[in-house]
Amino acid sequence: MCEKNITDDKYTDEKYTDEKYTDEKYTDEKYTDEKYTDEKYTDEKYTDEKYTDEKYTDEKYTDEKSTDEKYTDEKYTSELLKTQYNLHKTYVIGRIHTTNKINVKIRLPFIPEDISENIIKNIINNKLCDTSSWDCKTGDLQSQKEGKQECKCFTSDGPISFTPTSNWDIIYFLDARNWLNDNFILYKVSLKKSDEIWKNIKVNKKQTFDEQCKQQRRPRIKWVSLLPQISSYCEKVYDGTFIDIFKS
Repeated sequence: MCEKNITDDKYTDEKYTDEKYTDEKYTDEKYTDEKYTDEKYTDEKYTDEKYTDEKYTDEKYTDEKSTDEKYTDEKYTSELLKTQYNLHKTYVIGRIHTTNKINVKIRLPFIPEDISENIIKNIINNKLCDTSSWDCKTGDLQSQKEGKQECKCFTSDGPISFTPTSNWDIIYFLDARNWLNDNFILYKVSLKKSDEIWKNIKVNKKQTFDEQCKQQRRPRIKWVSLLPQISSYCEKVYDGTFIDIFKS
């Protein structure tokens, strides 16, 4: 049965010698929860000045999804998602472990879109009794029930970025700030991009979401600033573990 129950030059060769990174050192006991706290990977380094709009041209950020035959719904199975998720998690944990050894702070990579979008797809299909498809020509997910579903995933307290030309019928936000411990929260926001409430979201003290889109700029806003502005239309639809997203 489907349930819809939710509660609210530094990097020299000397530092990266082979003997330091042997297989024995990558055991599970080294990756305890206390290592994956926000203190080491703060957002101070990543201010808006570094993310200038000229980097984000329309040619690079179109709605068209990759046509690679490997990434159709028929082939992007639950097992493939589990494999890709674990590969990425192992890589990130390795990055944390090796940089901690030399006391270097790094910006951790985001969760790749194919992984985050398929996590959202599985939650929608298994928990919300919908039939979302990732194999769509435009947008992130497509549903006969909800139309075009936009997906946003954030792994830190930093700003969420939006493509100025994207449109959607409904938008989902995957809170993956605790993903290294396999925990996720999914929010469903029942607002179209064309709705006045969404268009008038304040992304900073001077401009709205729509104003920046009209300037062909990528609106960026932190979740802590966005949520209060959309709370009346926002519903928490999942709060659980990665493995549980596959259970109906």
